[in-house]
Amino acid sequence: MKHVLKKTPKKRRRTCWDRLRARMLRARRHRRTDPAASAAAQILALFSILVSRMPLVPGTSVPDPYVPPPMSPGHARRIEVARHLGIPVRYVDAALAQGTVPYGLLFAHIRQGGRSREDAMSVLREKAPESCRHWLDHVERWGLWSRLLHCHVSDGSEDDTNIKLLRSTLAWLQDPISASDVRSLAGADAALKPGTGDDEPDADDDPRKNKP
Repeated sequence: MKHVLKKTPKKRRRTCWDRLRARMLRARRHRRTDPAASAAAQILALFSILVSRMPLVPGTSVPDPYVPPPMSPGHARRIEVARHLGIPVRYVDAALAQGTVPYGLLFAHIRQGGRSREDAMSVLREKAPESCRHWLDHVERWGLWSRLLHCHVSDGSEDDTNIKLLRSTLAWLQDPISASDVRSLAGADAALKPGTGDDEPDADDDPRKNKP
């Protein structure tokens, strides 16, 4: 009896498609067996998308301290001239050009108020007649700027303005209330100056007098 030999089938060589299919099957089995890892990967992917869409926040940096620009030589000379003349820097050009600060410029700055008014009043006290200084102090103390501005003669000379300043001062002095204010101001000035006042030396205090 003859033995019939069975032919064993030859193994087919695996192609790239077979390897890819086997890899996909393994990955599918892995996902089925580890759902937590899959969920974590999805959350991580979602978080990465959200972060990528957020605008970049610039880093907070400490601002550099302010450093003023260096003073120009011209401005330094103006400050020196203003200190020598005893006037604010803003009036240096007018004083050098005209020899004095005109009333028109001073009264224009008095209208503006603020620091301009303060600088103008400091120059006006020195420019106006000396007898008007107490009245100017009264004007600045009570804010009577309209009365002061009424003294400016825009279409006249500076002497006309001086005359109106003197008239306003005289009218203020003739007021009894203003006269008492002047006496109080004069008393305050005398108290600040040594050797002034109405007190006379006592004869008993004379060291040259022989005391018993």
